Formats: sequence, C-alpha cells, structure tokens
Amino acid sequence: MAVVHYSVVLLVLCLTTSTSHNTRDTDRSQFGMWSWDPEDTLYYVQFILASVALMIYTGVMFFTIVSLVASKLYLHKPSGMLEMGDVVPGVSIIKPLMGVDPLLEYNLESHFKLAYPKFELLFCFHDDQDAAISLVNKLHERYHHVDVKLFIGGAKDIVNPMVQNMAPAYNAVQYEFVWISSSRIEASDVILNDMTSKLQKPNVALVHQIPFTTDSPGFGSTVEKIYFGSAMARFYIAFNMLGLCCVTGMSYIFKKTSLDQVNGLAWYGRYLAEDFFLTNALHERGKLVMSAIPAKQNVGQTTLCGFIDRMVRWVRLRLNMMTIVTLFLEPLCDCFPLGAITAWSLHHFFDIHPLYFLLAHVFSWIIMDYVLVSNVQNGPLLFSKFEFLRGWFIRELSATYVFIIAVVNLHYIHWGHRKFRVKFGGLTELVHNEIL
Repeated sequence: MAVVHYSVVLLVLCLTTSTSHNTRDTDRSQFGMWSWDPEDTLYYVQFILASVALMIYTGVMFFTIVSLVASKLYLHKPSGMLEMGDVVPGVSIIKPLMGVDPLLEYNLESHFKLAYPKFELLFCFHDDQDAAISLVNKLHERYHHVDVKLFIGGAKDIVNPMVQNMAPAYNAVQYEFVWISSSRIEASDVILNDMTSKLQKPNVALVHQIPFTTDSPGFGSTVEKIYFGSAMARFYIAFNMLGLCCVTGMSYIFKKTSLDQVNGLAWYGRYLAEDFFLTNALHERGKLVMSAIPAKQNVGQTTLCGFIDRMVRWVRLRLNMMTIVTLFLEPLCDCFPLGAITAWSLHHFFDIHPLYFLLAHVFSWIIMDYVLVSNVQNGPLLFSKFEFLRGWFIRELSATYVFIIAVVNLHYIHWGHRKFRVKFGGLTELVHNEIL
C-alpha cells in the first residue's frame, strides 16, 4: 500500500509540473521576461521543492558511499596491545542489569573471560530481589580471580533508570578508563584492546561501537540485523568518518576526568537519552572515535513487533531532542520517500520518466544495503538473499508506519515497566512506575 501511495502522489506531482511548465511559457510570451503573474507562484514553489529534493538525494548518496568505503577499509581492522605501549591502562567496566534475559549468562561470562591485564567489573542492580544477582555471584565463583563489585539500589532522584543504577558504581570506579557496556552486549579482548588503545590518544574523549547484532533465528531478528547493518550504518559510519557526533549508549568507553569536567554521569540522568547529551558534551572537549569492531547485541530471537516498538521509542526520543531534523528530514531519507521525491524532481528538471528512475533507485538501494550489511557482518549472513529481500522490504515499508505511530503521542515513552514523559529538549519526568 505504501508503494501505491508514493506512486499516486508522484504521478499527480508530475502532471502538475507539466501544467506549470506550459502556463509559465505562455505567460512569459505575453508579458515579457521580467513580468510577474500569480500563476507563476506554483512554478517557483515546485522549483524550490525539486531543488531541495535533489540536494537531499545527493547528501544521502554521499553518506552511503562514505559508509560503504569505510565499512570495507575501517571496520574489523582493530588496534591491539602493541599500540598501547609499555603502560596498559586499567579499565572499569560498568554493567547495568535488570532481570535475566535468555542470553544474559553468555553475555556476562564473555566479560568474566576477558584476558585484559587490568580491569574490574561493576554490576548495578535496581534492588536486592533482582534475579541477575544470583547469576553474577555464580559466575564470580567460577571466575574468582576477576575483581567484581556489586551495587544495589542505585542513586536517588535520578529519572533515567539506567543512569540511576550506574551512578554509585561510577562514583566508585578505581580506573581512569570507564567502559559502559549494556546487558545485551557480548565482550571480547579484541574489542577492549581496540577501544582502549584508541582512547589513549590525548585528543580522544570517547570511543564507541556501532550497534549491530549477533546471528539469531527468526524473521524479526533478520529485520533487526538489516536495520542496524544498513539503514542505521548508512549514516552512523559516515558521520563518524566525517568527525560528526553520532553515538549510541550501548557500548562506549571514556576518560572519567573528561566526563567529570562536564558535570559527571549522574547529571545526565535527567534525560532518557543520556548518551546523546553526554557524548555531545564530550565532543566539545575531544574527538569521538568509532571502534573498528561493531557492538554485538546478543539477545536471542527478536520478534517483529518487539523491533517496531523499539524503533518507535527511538524515533520519539529523536523527535523531542532534534525536532526539526527528525520531523522533516528523517522521513525523507528512507528508500521509498526519497525515491519518490527525487523521481518527481528529475521529471521536473529533465523530463526523466519517474517510474524508470524509481525502479533503478530501488534496485541500486537494495544492492548497496546488501553490500553494507555484509561489510558490517564481516562474514556470511545467516539468512538467504531471498530472506534479505523480504526483510528489507518489510523494514523499509514499516519505517513510515513507525514514524506515524511515533508522532502520535510523541512525548510519552514506555521503557520496561515505566512510563516517561519527554519534553522538547530532552528533559524527562517519570509518569508511572509499575515496579513500585
């Protein structure tokens, strides 16, 4: 239905453009080069809109090409222990936990098994009834040589539940380098060595990982991997290669003294998207560097409804933090809306048949997305090319649905058992807490 909708709009615009051309030519022959007629207004409006459409298309293609090149030349080429020199910095790893996910034990054990010379694990829990506490204690008995600390109860008067959990651990870290790693992240020595060696440079304030997923069964997991490996990677990689601030808070490491200079971790607990504001503040004090290894979100099978709910939350956050960009530019950067407005624009300026361009645009977009996902994966994909095509169409067509749902009731976000109200600018207040 979305494709039909775009095609109908496209044909209407093209017919309107053709009429505008004829009207304008007749008027000019009658009234001269510099005459003005109210009927010309439509032509100039179309001229501006078509020019903007071409600029958006050019920008998206530029970012896509940058990401395709960088994903091949930069990703999966990590730094190592040799780049660190003689002094290996200690790392405090903060793990905020709430409940037990299907693969939580595997993810946590990957942190216990790190062979990094000097690190500590700081686990954070909302209360002493959390089922993950016994799991952490079991792993600590198995890996008793690892320096482990548990923090229960969190800090008071902090709205963001993740920051609330982490604040006591952040205040108790013993090392300068702090790695915040969410519960769904799988760790490895390659990742830690790469991020730590990059953070050692004096002008680097933070190192982060581009979000990706492990291989999991199910169609929902396929759609999720396609999103993170193409739609998100298209801009995430390019922005970071160009030195722009684009970071998610799933896995990032920073210097504690740098964050303390911009108010410390707890201060950003007033925002639900603390990572957005925290990394922007750090960006003013140093470089933000992307790790060569994507973050492996390892949560098992994902449902399509669960993926869509997650996307709605993220769009609502962006609508409240970056309202103009998210409201007007973001919907036009997906394949079908961008193809429709660009096809009309090319018809307006060059009389190119819109459907011919649209077919070429969609075909090339599919090819580029498949290459990009494969580059980020750095290995064979679990799903077939047919499954990729099916998941790709579902992801692209659902993007408009996600945006519409996000705009409706845009200030309210459900996260776990809590409901929050996010104001324009990002400040957040707790509306309802089912845990209490």
